[in-house]
Amino acid sequence: MNATNPKTLKKFQQSKSQLEELKEISDVISKEYGCKIIDRSLKNSHKKYQVYLAKNSYRKEIKSKIKFLLSHANNWNDFKNKATTLGLIVDDKGKYTTYQLSGTSQERKVRDRSLKNQAFMKEAISERLKENEVVYTESEVKELWEDNQTIQDKEQETEIEMLIEDWQVEKETADYLYVNINIGLEREQRKSAIKIPARCVDKLENGNYQVFLKKQDRFYFVDSKNPENNKIMLGKTVAKNLQNQSGSVPLYSNNAKIKLKQLFNEFDFLISKGLDFDTSFEAIGKELEQTYYQTESILENLDKKILEYVEENKAYARPNTRILKTIENLQKERADLHKTLKQVEKEMLYYDKSVDRYEDYQQEHTKNKSQHSPRL
Repeated sequence: MNATNPKTLKKFQQSKSQLEELKEISDVISKEYGCKIIDRSLKNSHKKYQVYLAKNSYRKEIKSKIKFLLSHANNWNDFKNKATTLGLIVDDKGKYTTYQLSGTSQERKVRDRSLKNQAFMKEAISERLKENEVVYTESEVKELWEDNQTIQDKEQETEIEMLIEDWQVEKETADYLYVNINIGLEREQRKSAIKIPARCVDKLENGNYQVFLKKQDRFYFVDSKNPENNKIMLGKTVAKNLQNQSGSVPLYSNNAKIKLKQLFNEFDFLISKGLDFDTSFEAIGKELEQTYYQTESILENLDKKILEYVEENKAYARPNTRILKTIENLQKERADLHKTLKQVEKEMLYYDKSVDRYEDYQQEHTKNKSQHSPRL
């Protein structure tokens, strides 16, 4: 068929949900006639998505710094100067304006249009800056940015990790996992499901799924029997309902491993480029130390939580399945955290040795330079 009607010149419109419905109809017909059904398993995963974020975190940081400067600069030149203060190099000499973070693993400059936000184009930024009346110095902007980052780090939401067993899953597509959820009367529950994006799901070898939710994430609740009941659900509500359904206890996953990967991308970049020992190295060391103490603190709190839970349930002669499952999940989370802590210890040792080697190299280099320098 033609995408455009030759008589009315109107283009054919089809939403993603309509396309999904047609795929399901096609699968039913194919199954009826014994034809091959196209594999529609998850094409993305939480692991892949986290690696992607680690590799492309600089784009997010560039956007964040531009957005911050929109309220703290007064004209284009002021914007560029203050961007440099925040470690963001703005180059507008060529056809396109480009951005690059200094002292990071970002090797290629990013064009303004690739940030996919018209507000980040040079012309739009210049117009927006005309609205600002308060004048900030470069040192004030740097201090404000650092304070802002400290607040954001404290408010950063931890992921809730939950196990979903295959019997809870209604269907799996390339983009979503549809998980049955207990809402309404028993007879209606079979037709109700939550759409969880593939980037929030890791499929396990045994056929079960590990899902990662954030309390304020928004998920679509689908009631195929009564579409008027379709609605948006927050992650905390989804986690609560899934817990009530299966007895699976939410595990609060820490992102220390991803954070370490980002830190050592920067560290390896500095080593490979032979840059001088500066605040970039010191910052990485501080981040490692902070990650270690945070993980250690979480581990201590988890040990207390396990002991308290065991004490609370000592009265039961035969603990039920739910209690045993809770203890098992808590112990699993403790083992994962302990593994992360050991990894941080190893990375800290590697960091210390690398800094020592680099300082030795610098001393040797200075010594050789002084020996070979011409005498007056």
